[in-house]
Amino acid sequence: MIKAKNNLDGLEIKLGVKFKNLDLLRIALTHPSATNEMGVKRHESNQRMEFLGDAVLDLIVANYLYKQNKEWNEGELTVESDKLVSGATLAKIAAQINLDRYLILGKGLISQSGRDNPSILAAAFEAVVAAVFIEGGYELAHNMVVQLYSKYLYAVEEVENSKKQLQEYLQSQKRPIPEYRTVESIGEPHKLTFTVEVVIDEQVMGVGVGTKKIDAEQRAANNALKELNA
Repeated sequence: MIKAKNNLDGLEIKLGVKFKNLDLLRIALTHPSATNEMGVKRHESNQRMEFLGDAVLDLIVANYLYKQNKEWNEGELTVESDKLVSGATLAKIAAQINLDRYLILGKGLISQSGRDNPSILAAAFEAVVAAVFIEGGYELAHNMVVQLYSKYLYAVEEVENSKKQLQEYLQSQKRPIPEYRTVESIGEPHKLTFTVEVVIDEQVMGVGVGTKKIDAEQRAANNALKELNA
């Protein structure tokens, strides 16, 4: 078993998880490049956990989006889920919790700035998700992921609920409901980009752009809310 030289207390605090079996977390942090140098078997690297963590993360994100966005169709759920579990997003979250400080890498990778490699960071984060899942089950993994993803998930919800929020705000002010006007649609027929204005009291209060008209309307409404509350 590989023993990490660095103290993992700080990482546990960032994750919001206190491990009873700390070896799980150590394995999740161990890149295959370290196994030969440290004289341990390759299965003690994080590759197997990465496989499991990928599946667990997909389920958590899909379940969250499915429950929180009841009007979305399969395509909309897929597009947003793909963004949230992309390597780029995983690497950002790994950086957010300073995962690079705790990685156990081979000397060659360390000399090649392996700690800053987005794919290594993304894979390690997936392995950490698996470690948490093995340690405490789905609920513990779910709570950790939602906490770490909060700014990404809430950003989605903020925009997606904007049309409803704008209408409720205007009704509370006894003002007419907003009107959405598509002012431009450009691109190939199968890949259009829409520009939409939201008009309130005959005044343009927000503009939004999106590859779907509903997305453009939501962004226009979100911008109108910001203008009204400025």
